[in-house]
Amino acid sequence: MDSLYQSILSSSQTLLGQIGRAVLAEQADFGPFWVLLDDQRAVCAGDEQRLAEMIDDIASLHPFCSRVDDGFESVMCPAKDGVIAIGHLGTERTHCGYALLALPGYTADTAHANAAMIEMLLGQMNLLADVMEKNNLFHQEHLSRLSKQSPVLAER
Repeated sequence: MDSLYQSILSSSQTLLGQIGRAVLAEQADFGPFWVLLDDQRAVCAGDEQRLAEMIDDIASLHPFCSRVDDGFESVMCPAKDGVIAIGHLGTERTHCGYALLALPGYTADTAHANAAMIEMLLGQMNLLADVMEKNNLFHQEHLSRLSKQSPVLAER
């Protein structure tokens, strides 16, 4: 049972889905918006239609994701009508993918002038991932203990 709980609660896809549901539920239909990419660089949460208005193809973001993989804290990517900030999304244990903060209407100068705030927002996304992962580990441990105490689920 332990491995079942671990596979359900510890996967990067589970964590990414939880982050997406938590963050995107509060997202407005105008202004800056979040898009989450999985570790294969596919959109898994966010407003794909609004993102498509800013870039021609998701593949155009791949070189910027590679720069994040190479150790850059975050990368600013020019877009049609704005800027997209890309950062790593994950915890010490789990690499989930990438957090994209799309900033429609921003120029490169505006984005650089607000770089500290953008870095803070990307950092908050990773903090959220940490909290959710710890919560999942707590649930995994709790379920594991309960299954060991259950006469039906206990390993024999």
